[in-house]
Amino acid sequence: MEKNNLPTPIKQKSRPLWDDILKFSRKKYFLAFMLILVGLLGIVVPVIPGLLLLLFAAALLKPGLMKKVRAKLNSLFK
Repeated sequence: MEKNNLPTPIKQKSRPLWDDILKFSRKKYFLAFMLILVGLLGIVVPVIPGLLLLLFAAALLKPGLMKKVRAKLNSLFK
């Protein structure tokens, strides 16, 4: 009987995809929360673009929002 010369797989600690999704989701919500805070500060302080940061935060929280905003802005400026 011949001996198999194939390499044996190295057992690595496998992480399920769900853990990666949850980690990304936490980062996304944290970033959106920070953008909301800085955006609210930007409404009071004139140097910081508050409305733009609030719009970015809303886009992170609701993915389809930017397409609607872009369509609305295009219809306003035509």
